[in-house]
Amino acid sequence: MKRISDLPLQARRISAALAGHSIGSEIQVLEEISSTSTQVQELGLAGWPHGLVVFAEAQTAGRGRRERRWSSEPGKDLLFSILLRPEIPIEHWPRLATLTALGIARGIEETAGLDPQIKWPNDLMLRDKKFCGILAETHTANGGAFIVLGVGLNVNSDIFPPDLQEIATSLRNESGGHIFDRTQLAIALLKHLDRALQKWERGFLEVVAEVQARSWLIGKRIRAYHHGVQTEGLAAGLNGEGWLIVKHDDGTTSALGSAEQVRPV
Repeated sequence: MKRISDLPLQARRISAALAGHSIGSEIQVLEEISSTSTQVQELGLAGWPHGLVVFAEAQTAGRGRRERRWSSEPGKDLLFSILLRPEIPIEHWPRLATLTALGIARGIEETAGLDPQIKWPNDLMLRDKKFCGILAETHTANGGAFIVLGVGLNVNSDIFPPDLQEIATSLRNESGGHIFDRTQLAIALLKHLDRALQKWERGFLEVVAEVQARSWLIGKRIRAYHHGVQTEGLAAGLNGEGWLIVKHDDGTTSALGSAEQVRPV
């Protein structure tokens, strides 16, 4: 009998559990692929429907923001991308990162008993180390615009490259070595994400309030880059769109809709 740590993701089990949900209309589990986001982008351009989820047991070219490489041990983590065709005004689409972070945080709480914090704009943290990254990309085709939502989540990995050991962690490392059923975790995450996306318009202010309460960044002095321009100040909170409010030394404030290299200083 195989141990939980040896079990591959079970597409049929995920599909059955997600029956009736918007997310999970189609589930694919691939052994190895360059990138789940690249695969979903191609399927989106080919006209595949909203809610398609592609998982990979291993990625040869997984990526995060700014084309950074996402490193993961084969068969140990959750690497997936979702095809979204939101039926809401496109100006609200940037809310997705906020909604996704909350859905994942709730799913981790439920299944792992851990208390993840959200690092604006697209990371989740456990004890000051990153265990999950989110990447949302918008694409346009003849059938209209769509979003590819990519998630990389360290589940059962316990060893990281030297350059990541001080900044990366996993659910396993933060739970005393417990090995997680990745299929069960995937089901919980997709269900919570599906619920969160129901508040894309109505209820979004409540989402922002909960994300702010779970924030890892707020209250810290930070430095970030927005369109190549450095900004520094106190991370004071989130506005109604989930943008980061930065209070500068001269008393002025600014709101960042996105930023790169966001670091406490």
